[in-house]
Amino acid sequence: MKKNYLILLPLVFVGIISSFFIWNLNYEKSDTLVVSDIPEFQMSDLKGNKIDRSIFKVDEYKLINVWATWCINCKLEHGFLMSLKNENFKIIGLNYKDNLEKANKWLVQFGNPYKKNIFDQKGELGFELGVAGAPETYLVNKQNKILHKHIGIMNEDIWIQKFLPLIND
Repeated sequence: MKKNYLILLPLVFVGIISSFFIWNLNYEKSDTLVVSDIPEFQMSDLKGNKIDRSIFKVDEYKLINVWATWCINCKLEHGFLMSLKNENFKIIGLNYKDNLEKANKWLVQFGNPYKKNIFDQKGELGFELGVAGAPETYLVNKQNKILHKHIGIMNEDIWIQKFLPLIND
């Protein structure tokens, strides 16, 4: 009789882990209104070119999107980011704690919605921004101040409800 219960134990464990994963995909994480400066940084982009804070042009709204190839949710939001690019909205990518070769292959395979892509292999800039993980999206205003941080998948509903009101304000 005890052997039957031992056989079910791995299935119960897998079920609990799967449930947690599915819940986490749909969990509405809290956003924050920050209003802070983009930190000074000197890093490389995904092509190996030096890159710094000067990539953030004043007088336009833009997004910083934290992404990685290891991030399942980043793949889920990618199509929406491509649609924003097609509407000429500027998105700066922050490739977070990732592999350079994998990141470049990923963008070739799925498309590149980013105007520029900062390669943050060690998570240093992410730490300065307060990144908890990927995906995260920051709205940067015309004065290069971070106005809003969204933790989780970026999609059309989030864009309409949380980002557009700040842009149109």
